[in-house]
Amino acid sequence: MSDYQLWAGTYTWGEERDGIFRLSFDGKELRVIESWGGLIDPSYLQPVKDKVYAVEERGEGGAVIELAPGEREYRRWELPGRGYCHVTALGDFLYASGYSGGCLAGLDLKNGKICEYFEHEGSGPDRLRQERAHIHSAQPTPDGRGIFVADLGLDKLFQYRVGPGGGLTLYEKQPFVQVSPGQGPRHFAYHPEGDFLYLATEMGQTLRTYSYDKESSTLEFMNEYPLYTDAPAPQDTAADIQLSPDGRFVYASVRGIDRVFCYKTAENPGVLEPAGSFGSGGCCPRSISISPDGKYLAAANQEPGGVVVFRRDRESGTLTEAAGLEIPGAVCVKWAVR
Repeated sequence: MSDYQLWAGTYTWGEERDGIFRLSFDGKELRVIESWGGLIDPSYLQPVKDKVYAVEERGEGGAVIELAPGEREYRRWELPGRGYCHVTALGDFLYASGYSGGCLAGLDLKNGKICEYFEHEGSGPDRLRQERAHIHSAQPTPDGRGIFVADLGLDKLFQYRVGPGGGLTLYEKQPFVQVSPGQGPRHFAYHPEGDFLYLATEMGQTLRTYSYDKESSTLEFMNEYPLYTDAPAPQDTAADIQLSPDGRFVYASVRGIDRVFCYKTAENPGVLEPAGSFGSGGCCPRSISISPDGKYLAAANQEPGGVVVFRRDRESGTLTEAAGLEIPGAVCVKWAVR
């Protein structure tokens, strides 16, 4: 078996140092292949073909980084706004989400110019977490004509259409879907067939399922499931959500309780059945990722800082720890695209 490869992004706590790591996993051991230095808090990574894009999560300003395996040099584009914590790709455009700035920036990779920038306005009922807009993530819609944007501060999942130059306009048929007040939509994932969306709410500690109509590009809420054992705990916050490649299992990580919750999809993938929860192998599992073949799930535990790989039973969904590697401030993990 050839080695698997993973990417890890970290918090550098405001210092310029090695912040992105490429890892090798042979089924038993994790090790660092190479790393990139001179970076400030590259907290989220997005592999795209033979490149990897990352955002630097700065208090003021921000940047997108482009790098490639084996190449020591990387490109950096400065962004307006601040607090970038997520980046996604749609064709020749990148869209970076800014949490603390409540902003979204678009970058045209063909010319390296900013093609879009806006800040959401408003607030939510949670005075500590929703004092303003907080865009936490964005992803292309399944039809590839726009992007969904999760705003934790406004309790909304917005839909924008992408124009020829990368500019964004709200989708008239369904500008947004509203979640329950104070839940805080954070990250979401699609069923492999593209007809269902799964949303993790950070403060609500819930997993919400939506059906997606491909003709109208609209969402319809279906069900909501707990990401806790007995009752939500104020100190716990949901983080990442991923689907297995076959679409049979949904996983979501929760910080505080430091567990990965698993649900099995029923005949209708919008209906879920509990399939257990598993320790994340550390504290504060901010990111999880499933290998393309579905054999492994990796978790980035922010405290004390490390990546843990679990073997994944593809019939039951059960996770069993296989290997771990200490990486200070690890907050994002992604399996390499092959």
